[in-house]
Amino acid sequence: MAQYIVQPGDNPTHIANSFGMTLDRFQELNPTLVDWGSGKWKVLFPGQIVTIDGGGDYAAPDTAAAAPTDFAAPPPWMQIAIMEVGVQEWAGAADNPRILEYLRSCGISGNLLHDETAWCAAFVNWCVKNSGYQPRGSARVSDWWSWGRPVVATYGAICILQPLTVDQAGSGHIGFLHAQDATNVWLLSGNSHNQVRISAYPKSKLIPNAPFRWAF
Repeated sequence: MAQYIVQPGDNPTHIANSFGMTLDRFQELNPTLVDWGSGKWKVLFPGQIVTIDGGGDYAAPDTAAAAPTDFAAPPPWMQIAIMEVGVQEWAGAADNPRILEYLRSCGISGNLLHDETAWCAAFVNWCVKNSGYQPRGSARVSDWWSWGRPVVATYGAICILQPLTVDQAGSGHIGFLHAQDATNVWLLSGNSHNQVRISAYPKSKLIPNAPFRWAF
């Protein structure tokens, strides 16, 4: 037996075929990947470790930039983030106390402590902190550019974008990678149209060097 690290785009059939196994054999080696009530395969996540037939361990070709291998489920900060979807700024003078929590996690107080302060980086900081890992501690997107370690595009990786428009110069945007297609990255992020939501951003807005970061 050997272990294989699930890569972006993998599915059970692809993995089984890649290692000369039948799908039944792959299922036999990984019984927890199947919902026995429905008989359907559970979703595989990049970085998940599965068992295959073989004589050695198989990882990503480029180990320096490989997908993280630490979790057999979505990373804990992503599990926290997805529960926050729908949190949004309040109209009028009142502030959403949840968004104030995000900002306080970065040490923001005083006149800046209101839900109209840019809070996308504060949302990332709060999620990472509440998952038990050490965040950057900053609500400035630019402060996250060298944080953590660079990885390939991986579900749950922190994704950093350049300023979206001229009048937002120096701001940028940051969130967690949820999916990608040929032209877009889909981020679970805060302060996206004043709320936490999953939305698409063009890949052309990715920062040029190591746009995907991991928490450790």
